[in-house]
Amino acid sequence: MSMVDFDLRQLQYFLTVAEHLNISEAARTLGMTQPALSRQVRAFEDSLDSPLLERGKRSITLTRAGEIMVREGSSIMRSVETGLKRFHREVEGAELRVGYGPSLASGLIEKAISCFSRKYPGVRVSWFDYSTQEMWEGLKKEELDLILEVENDDPAIHWHRISEKPFRMAVPPNHPLAKKRLLKPGHLNGERLLLLSRHDYPGYWNQVTTYFTDHQIDAKVVGEFDGISSLKMGIDAGLGMAFVAGTPPGLVTIRLKPEPAPLCIAIGSLKKRKLTEWEQAFIDEMSVAK
Repeated sequence: MSMVDFDLRQLQYFLTVAEHLNISEAARTLGMTQPALSRQVRAFEDSLDSPLLERGKRSITLTRAGEIMVREGSSIMRSVETGLKRFHREVEGAELRVGYGPSLASGLIEKAISCFSRKYPGVRVSWFDYSTQEMWEGLKKEELDLILEVENDDPAIHWHRISEKPFRMAVPPNHPLAKKRLLKPGHLNGERLLLLSRHDYPGYWNQVTTYFTDHQIDAKVVGEFDGISSLKMGIDAGLGMAFVAGTPPGLVTIRLKPEPAPLCIAIGSLKKRKLTEWEQAFIDEMSVAK
């Protein structure tokens, strides 16, 4: 038998019967009548010139040839599915649209994107530097496929956690507290504080202000910044101290005790939409890059 004679539809029918070992159940799964399914499977056996099923009065078992066909046929179907996905991706020009906040994504994207691009050279990745609100709206309108953001409890979004960044206090090098190895809430009383913008980073803002409230910190917020670069400029200029997630390069950071809850960085996708193969691969690469 040549590959020209090979009927993929009949192979799928046989694999379904082999899975259930029951014609009636397989027919219900396929949405066919039992006689029609039986005819298709027998036609498949005839084309192979080899019986695949041992049919008893009340049961069905696989012949040795049937066991081999389950193994090889399943491999054939997976190869066909992979090939069709690759075909559509190359013909249609697949695009992965990712919303992100640069201050949160720092260090993660660079490690992941090169590996992903080698595995999926046909997928164009478009990056959108958005505020949190813009990311949420873009995802829900399906204008974005994935968002890299602080994890939250939005019921419409499924989160794939990729990193936890501990909070540290960044201080100017000449600050009186710069040589301390550990800061307690009391050290922050009366200090001038710099924070990332509450509009652009609401998850960060909520965690920091919760820490203030829980520990009754009496400090003055003297500036809000749209990203880590501008925040660093404020610190370098001696405008105040700043809560930062992780240990951004170029900053003197000191641990806090008790430590605030870490900032959970995650990739969000719509719960109602199934991830594509390349979207899942991108999430996997980001998880490895952490």
